[in-house]
Amino acid sequence: MCEISIIVPIYNKEYCIFNTVKCIQNQTFEDFELLLIDDGSKDRSGKICDALSSRDARIKTFHTPNRGVSAARNLGIRKAKGKYIGFIDADDSVDKTFLEKLYSAIKKNNADLAVCDYYQTKNREKTVHTYQNHHSGNAMFEIIRQDLQCIVWNKLYVREKIKHLFDENITLCEDSIFCAWYCQDNLPKIAYVHEVLYGYSVRRNGLTSTYQKNSFDGISKMFSINRILTEQISDVELKYLAIHHVYRAYFYGVYTFIFENLSKGPMTKETLARIERIINNRRYRRVIRFVWKYALQDRRAEGTGITEYLLILFSLLKMKRGIYFVSKVRLYRTKKVL
Repeated sequence: MCEISIIVPIYNKEYCIFNTVKCIQNQTFEDFELLLIDDGSKDRSGKICDALSSRDARIKTFHTPNRGVSAARNLGIRKAKGKYIGFIDADDSVDKTFLEKLYSAIKKNNADLAVCDYYQTKNREKTVHTYQNHHSGNAMFEIIRQDLQCIVWNKLYVREKIKHLFDENITLCEDSIFCAWYCQDNLPKIAYVHEVLYGYSVRRNGLTSTYQKNSFDGISKMFSINRILTEQISDVELKYLAIHHVYRAYFYGVYTFIFENLSKGPMTKETLARIERIINNRRYRRVIRFVWKYALQDRRAEGTGITEYLLILFSLLKMKRGIYFVSKVRLYRTKKVL
């Protein structure tokens, strides 16, 4: 037995896995096990993991056929011996005090979940993300408003409180859905560590940079569980604000992961057909109508930019070419800034 189990899913990460494992080995908190789940890698990742395991008794390697990151994480959960579980991606990094500070926070506060601030690196640009208390007095509103349920890896979970595993049928938002179910199942007391202890790297050829055919399914499932979360908010005004945030997050999910990625390539019949299937979807149309209406009628609404208004307008008018060109222009402007 140990206090913490760290699960690292691995697929073709020979270029970075050693450095990631090293920063975990160097933790100031030492009562942990590290589970390396080699998800059918085709490079030398599996051999590197075996070599690391042979040198450190805390490291355990499991080899499986390639079934995806969700299946790999689920295997890790089933094999874990620790009272607490953390997830680290194979090309990310953590501060040497990451485990110590999250563990101390969750124990000191008798909490169900510990979370720290993090930074994200994309195209050599670093962005710091911190959590701010909105002082609403409502735990679920704080979770939703801060998008705390949207990422899996900067947290420490209580193993026995994990009731829902990762959904192995989707390739996008599976981590967000796992976090959302954990919050729904436990309405967790959260211990915040207001320090940047986790470094997230936007994947090369990963799901955050490549369009996936079933992306819409994952985003839709995420929307559904987030709407369930809002039902736990009894205050009518806070609930309405939370619902609006969920709807906007859904709209951004569709735009960022689908429209934006589709616009990276040429405008083909297949591209336009994919856009058309989305903008004709009943749920998507219901969402964009709500985002449009609320932003125009209520001053409490979160800001909506010109690009967003154009995308919503073209979606309502079912102008798929307009959506493509707006996304293309925004992508071009983003590249110029970077």
